[in-house]
Amino acid sequence: MAGGIPALLGLISEHRGAVEYDLRHRFQMGLRDVGVAVSVPELGRLVRILMADPSSAVYAAMAGWAYPIDRTALAVLDLFDLTALANSDPKRRPKPHGGRPFSTDSRERSTFGNTGGRSRAEVAAILNAMGHDIPV
Repeated sequence: MAGGIPALLGLISEHRGAVEYDLRHRFQMGLRDVGVAVSVPELGRLVRILMADPSSAVYAAMAGWAYPIDRTALAVLDLFDLTALANSDPKRRPKPHGGRPFSTDSRERSTFGNTGGRSRAEVAAILNAMGHDIPV
């Protein structure tokens, strides 16, 4: 785990309930078992796995989601949205399904970078000067 034991302790202090829930639910152990049934390095490896799994409470807590959800459910929701979009009036875009634990409102999304009114060709030229290979 990047940051080692201090990062692990910070994660536990910030999201203690989620860590405890996942340890009990997935590994049938509690935090009191650390050092007895499981070593601290092993706990770090287990938590790293939880941090990459959207169906874990740890992942959901770190992402600020309302609840955990597995990848299959997310894929089904995406397929539902695509089907609704494909079968709807092109002038009226349907709302995304509300089953996701996070907001899908585009007004709440933040964007990265500022093209500053530049055209695609200008952006491509800037990035190509930095060593990228973007077609113009």
